[in-house]
Amino acid sequence: MTELTTELTTEPIAEFDWSEVLTVVADRGDLTSAQAKTAMTEVLEGRATSAQLAGFIVGLRVKGESVDEMLGMVEAMFGASTPLNLPSEAVDIVGTGGSAHRRKHALNISTMACFVAAAAGATVCKHGNYKASSTSGSFNFLESIGVRTDLTPQELEACVAEAGIGFALARTFHPAMRHAGPARAELGIPTVINVLGPMSHPGRVKRQVIGTPDPEMGDRMAQVMSRVGSDLVWVVSGADGLDELSTTGPNIVRIVTPGQVDRIEIAPEDAGLAQISGLDQLVGGSEADNAVLFQQMLDGQEGPVTEIVLFNAAAALVVAGRVDDLSSAVQSCRQALTNGLVAAKLQQLKTSISS
Repeated sequence: MTELTTELTTEPIAEFDWSEVLTVVADRGDLTSAQAKTAMTEVLEGRATSAQLAGFIVGLRVKGESVDEMLGMVEAMFGASTPLNLPSEAVDIVGTGGSAHRRKHALNISTMACFVAAAAGATVCKHGNYKASSTSGSFNFLESIGVRTDLTPQELEACVAEAGIGFALARTFHPAMRHAGPARAELGIPTVINVLGPMSHPGRVKRQVIGTPDPEMGDRMAQVMSRVGSDLVWVVSGADGLDELSTTGPNIVRIVTPGQVDRIEIAPEDAGLAQISGLDQLVGGSEADNAVLFQQMLDGQEGPVTEIVLFNAAAALVVAGRVDDLSSAVQSCRQALTNGLVAAKLQQLKTSISS
C-alpha cells in the first residue's frame, strides 16, 4: 500500500525556457510538476515547435516519466479542456491503447462494456477518440453502430442526464491537442501523450476504469490519479498485454482512492468467469467487424467476446458504487444483456441524441 499526498501543484511557475527544460530531461533529470505543466501548456497553446515537442516527449520516455511530471501535464490538459458538466456518479471506461493485439485486430471491449454497465445501472460517460494505431477506435465503432459522435458539450450533458450514457470525443473537448498531432504522427512511437487523455476526462469524473498494457506506467498513472481528486479508480494492466481486464489470465489492478493506492491481482475466476486459452479467441478487426460482434452479443450469442465485455462492465459497476463485488456485478451485467436492457440502452442513447 502506498500513501500519497492529495495536494495539486501550487508552486509558482517561473518564466519558461525550453532549453532549460530539455537540458534537465536530456540529463535524465526529473522536472518539477510546475515545469512539466508549463511545458505542456506551451504545447497546448501552440508555442512549441515540432522539434521542441519531440525532444520533450521522447526525452521523457527515454528516462521514464516521473509521477510529478505526469501530474503537471495532466493539470495542463485540464486547464486547456472544454468544460463538461456531468453527474458526480458518472464513470468512465477507457484504455490508453498501445497493445500489440489492438494494432492487428482491435476489439472495442471498453466501448461495448459502457453500454452493458449503463444498462446495469451505472451512469457512464466514456472519453475516447477515433483510431490512431489500432484497427478500430471507440468512435469509429460508435459510428458503425449508428451513434452520432459530433455532439456539442451541451448536447452531451443532456444525453448523459437523459439516457445515463454518453461519449466525449477527445478532439471536441481537448482541441488544443491538435498542436501535438503532427509531431506525434511523425514519431510513430507511444509517449506520455498517449496516457494523458485517459487521465484527463473533460468532465473530471471521479470514478474510472483505466487500462494500460504497461505495468510500470500503470503504477505511475495510479499515483497521479490519486492526486487529482479521484474518488475511486481502477488502473488495470491486463494479462497478455491488454489495456483492460483480460480473461486470459491474472490482471494487475491498482485500486486508487484519495491519497492511497492498493495493488492487487484479479483473475477472471474471481469474477466467476472461466479463463480462456489465449488472445486468438478475442479477435476483433475493423469497426464493421466490431459492430457485427456487438450485434451478436445483443442477440444472445455467448462466448469469449461476451465474457470479456461482461468482465470490464462489471468492473465499472463496482467502481461506480452500484455493486459491491465483481461476481455480483458480472451477474447483474449478464442479466441486463439477457433481458434486452443493453439493446434498449443503445436505442435510448440514439433517441436521446436525435431528440
